[in-house]
This record gives sequence, structure tokens and C-alpha cells, in this order.
Amino acid sequence: MELRQLKYFVMSAEYLNFSEAAKHLFITQSTLSQQIKQLEFELGFPLFTRSSRRMVLTEAGEEFLPFAQKTIRDAEDGVQRLHDLQHVKAGTLRVGVTYSLSSMLTEGLMRFMKHYPDVKLNICYETVNRLLELLKERKLDFVLSYKPVNDMPEIDSISLFENPLSAVVAVTHPLAERGRISLAEMQNYPLVLPSKDLQARMMLERLMQGKDFSLTSQVELNETNILLQLVSTGNYVTVLSASVVFDNKRFKAVPLDEPDNTMTASMLTLKGAYQKASAAAFINILLDTDAVKRRAIIGCD
Repeated sequence: MELRQLKYFVMSAEYLNFSEAAKHLFITQSTLSQQIKQLEFELGFPLFTRSSRRMVLTEAGEEFLPFAQKTIRDAEDGVQRLHDLQHVKAGTLRVGVTYSLSSMLTEGLMRFMKHYPDVKLNICYETVNRLLELLKERKLDFVLSYKPVNDMPEIDSISLFENPLSAVVAVTHPLAERGRISLAEMQNYPLVLPSKDLQARMMLERLMQGKDFSLTSQVELNETNILLQLVSTGNYVTVLSASVVFDNKRFKAVPLDEPDNTMTASMLTLKGAYQKASAAAFINILLDTDAVKRRAIIGCD
């Protein structure tokens, strides 16, 4: 049994189509089929049930898949550890970032690129749920996000800073003079809200639990920049983390006057996964940036 065969099997299990799997492996379909048959012969069990219409994993294939995936991950981690021991500052670092934290990333990126010019950075902007899926699939090395509302035992987190969920308004809006605002008062203003797959909305939904009223929005968007464009007209109120408009003189973040209204910006990693030297270096650089340190000092004020 070869590691190559395990990779072929895992890719075939992902696509359940030899033609598609072979395309992503950059080999011919006949080569892939031959290697899978050889693996099945060595194991003594068929891994796939094939027909003219579809292909599915057998019971043996379902049982074997997580072990094959773990073996591949362990081998990749071992190679990465050897590279790090040799102080190889190369390779690729894959970073996931939620939309709400994108504004604090630039300084860290510039410093990292200057110190590690041979490390290729792949930055993926997505919703937190999608980023966590990619992290669990080992397609990202870590994620910059607010700590998920629900506990996730398979995820480790390093706290960067805390800030409140806030009513975000233009500086010309009447609410801009307020120090805090309750959720009940928010009913009196026209709202444009982040969509339900964004973390600020998830936090808002949690704060709304048990309330005897609801908040109605005229628009829901999964694009923070467009939300802010609507808010900048002075007519609308949105709900976002205060960090989104940090240092932006056009907007004011008015914290929601609710208990447990703290969002923790964090570095999320997969528990037990090997951390690349380049990932550790990026984290250290980010923690030392003004973008993070100033937010940490201001906190929830």
C-alpha cells in the first residue's frame, strides 16, 4: 500500500467520479482506476460500488476513508515539520479571513511579506461557517474570525481583542451622540442588517433570544461594504462589530446595551493539527501590529 494510492482513494471518494478525480490529480482515468483496483486487492475489500449511472463508497470504503485521510495528513505534517526544522521559509500559507476583520489585516500582510518574501500567501475571504469547513478539511492553515457563538471542541483559538456588537450609523445620524442603545430602541429606526450567515447577525440573533419583539430590516446583505454605503447616507442603521468601522471618521459604532455583548476577534486553528513555522510567524507579526494592539487597548470602550 502506497501513500499515493491513499491520495487517489481520498480524491475519488470526494468526487465519486473517477473522471473528475483523475482530472484533479493530473493523471489519466485508467491509471486512477488501476491504482484503486490494486489498493482494493491489497485490502481484500471493494472500496467503491460502480455502475453505469453512479459510484458510491462501500461499507468498507466508508470505514477506511477517515484512516486514509489521517494517514495523508500525518505524512504532510511530518514533511512540513522537517522543512521547519531546516528553517525553510518557503511554501504556501493559507489564511481564511471573515469580512468583518478584513480591515485589520493589511498591516500584518505587508510586514509578513517583507520578512518572508519566499512564502506564498493565499488569502480566502468567506463567511465563518465556510472558513471553518475549509479549516477542518485542512484547506486552510488558520482563520481570522470572531470566536464562534457556539462552542466548537475541535477548534483552538488565540484571542486578539474584544469589542461589542454595535449599532453602526453615520456620524450625522441622531444615534451618533448616544453612548449605548438597547435592542428595544432599535425598533424605532430603519434597519439594514447583515445576512444570517455573517457572524454579527449570528450574535444579534443570540442577543434577541427571549425578547418579546423582533427587528425588521429593509435589506439583508452578506457584503459589509455595501451595508456601510447604505448607512453612510445617514438614513439607516446596521448592526456590526465595532471593529468594522474602527478609525473610520464617517461612522460611529454605538454599543448595544445588552448583557454578554462581547465579540472576541481570534485566530482559529484546528485542534491537534501541526502548525507551520510560517503560520506561527504570521500570528506573532499580527499580534504586534498597531491594528490589533490599538483595538485591544480600546476594547469595548
